[in-house]
Parts: sequence; C-alpha cells; structure tokens
Amino acid sequence: MTDFNLFEWMIAEKIATNAFNASAILNGIKAFQVESTEEKKARVLLYRKWRTKTDKKNQLPTWQAFELAIAGIDPDDVEPRQISMDEWQDIMHADIMNGEAQL
Repeated sequence: MTDFNLFEWMIAEKIATNAFNASAILNGIKAFQVESTEEKKARVLLYRKWRTKTDKKNQLPTWQAFELAIAGIDPDDVEPRQISMDEWQDIMHADIMNGEAQL
C-alpha cells in the first residue's frame, strides 16, 4: 500500500500549480491541525471553491478563503449578499443626512 501524496493530488486535480503552491495552500488551511487525509482534502476543496483561479475580479482575499475553509463553510450554502450602487448611495445619503456617516 502506498501513502497518499496530498501534493501530487492537488497538482493532478489542478488545485495547485506546483508543490510550492500546494504547500502554501496546506499551510493556509492549517492542514497540520487535522489528522485525516479526507479532512485535509475537504479543506483544500473548500478553499478552492472560495478562491477560484478564474474569477479574479470578485475573488475573496486569500486569508478569508483560508478561514472559511478551516471553518468548513461551503460557498454553495451561503446566500450571496450584494448591494447595488443605487442602494449603497441611498444608504450613504441617509447616513450623511443623519450625521452617522463613517467616511
């Protein structure tokens, strides 16, 4: 029986581009805190769901994707929250008029 190599798996699955990238992801998701390979893989997959390689414009900061993966939060289970520019301007205008704006 051969040992499962998480680095090779991450590269083969195109989760990481090389061993250095795989190492950075494993450190970020604190893979050392869990013993099970399946738990490590689950964190890696959640991280990659939060921090996709393709959607650079709407991407979360890396640190936040790590924290969400560690917490086990799947982006598919989270309701999207976006405020349109019109709504944001209405909120800011109301806050300014009430003297509550934090600019």
